[in-house]
Amino acid sequence: MAKYTLDTLPVDYDKYKVIALDLDDTLLRDDKTISEYTISTLQKAQNQGYSIVIATGRHPKSAVRYMDMLGCLNENSYAVCFNGAGVARLSDYIKANSDIHFPLVCKKTAPFSIIRKVVDLAHANSLKVHAYTKDFGLVIEDHNPHTQREIDNGNVGFKQVDFYDFKDTDEFYKILIVGPKEDLDRLSKNVPEELSSFFAVLRSEAHFLEFIPHKSTKGTALTQLCETLGYKAENAMAFGDADNDLAMIKAAGLGVAMANGFDSVKKAATVVTLTNQEDGVARLVEKFLR
Repeated sequence: MAKYTLDTLPVDYDKYKVIALDLDDTLLRDDKTISEYTISTLQKAQNQGYSIVIATGRHPKSAVRYMDMLGCLNENSYAVCFNGAGVARLSDYIKANSDIHFPLVCKKTAPFSIIRKVVDLAHANSLKVHAYTKDFGLVIEDHNPHTQREIDNGNVGFKQVDFYDFKDTDEFYKILIVGPKEDLDRLSKNVPEELSSFFAVLRSEAHFLEFIPHKSTKGTALTQLCETLGYKAENAMAFGDADNDLAMIKAAGLGVAMANGFDSVKKAATVVTLTNQEDGVARLVEKFLR
């Protein structure tokens, strides 16, 4: 279990400069809202010089939405997107005014020549896929319940495709195998080495098994972003709940697990805060405000 609780955590007012926030089950309550207390606390943090960063598996459009909801959206707002495959400066994304071909500070993509092997793996196990691409946005096979949740959460539109129609050179930010929890439990333990050696294979939730190119994670992306901002990863506090947050929790100077998070995340974190329903993010950030 983590070294500290919310009550026992020592406070260093000068060490941390970046606050990286996962969305689902971390910053967001179960109904996808953010409390006024959390909003006001993060605004105070930004006013005191902290860089507020969204770190998500989603498209930059979701990061813009929630950063705006926080009242923290400005010219220097950034987001880790696609579980680490991209880092976006949100003002540049807004200026591009497009959900495809938008600029990224850094990106890691995979060609379909490699993605095809993930599609083959899914189909061999009677499972489905959906993916985020550079040129076509969110692409899906069908409207299964798990992919439909991606469509609803992302709000970036989608294109229904036959995945085998892609060209080998088409670029993908990430691809997800989706289906019943039990099937993904089994599959996650049997991913071929040719895939696990190239992709970071992450369980973002029970029904999603994600493949992120070049073994990119929220942790590698947060490290790159901190360098862009002139800091080190040790100057970041990072909040998360699921296995796709694990690398970020480990990379940050202060890794914060939500009380509602996976046991693996709570074990790796420096401190466990309260749940997403109890303003766990704000309760911890408030300790560092002057």
